Amino acid sequence: MLIASQIIGIAGVALYLLSYQLKKRKDIVRVTCVSNALYVLQYILLGAFSGAIMDFLSTVSSFLAAKKNSPAFRAHTKLLVWSNMLLIAVVGVISAFLQHQWIELLPVAGTLLQAGSMWCTDEQNIRKLGLLGAPFWLVYNFISQAYGATLGSVIAIASIIVAMVRYRKKK
Repeated sequence: MLIASQIIGIAGVALYLLSYQLKKRKDIVRVTCVSNALYVLQYILLGAFSGAIMDFLSTVSSFLAAKKNSPAFRAHTKLLVWSNMLLIAVVGVISAFLQHQWIELLPVAGTLLQAGSMWCTDEQNIRKLGLLGAPFWLVYNFISQAYGATLGSVIAIASIIVAMVRYRKKK
């Protein structure tokens, strides 16, 4: 199971890295959604259930964010964003409390930042919030022995910085 989880994690990392190199918001969000789903599977296999829960909620958030411009969602975007963020925070804090481990709060912080980024309209803001969330996942991945994801977090930080420079707006 350990080898399978690492392979799944590396596939998730590859898609996560690819997502920030994409130019359009909808492509970033879609690829991130698939990446998160792979992370959910990896964390389940590793027994890192807080990570699995947070990435599941992040997947849901990314899916909803991908549809934010549809007529049904447009009128309720703020409600969706805030209820989604509240759900992530409450579920994450309860999970950490039940497990009696402060480390379980790291994916909560990372998820709030990264899931929140998917709701941004500006691609650079997506990257900025993703960059802020990555260190939380880096530490959690290492402690959870998700070594492929740990390496991916390091590479993701570099990748996001490269994308931010690559797509920066000229003044």
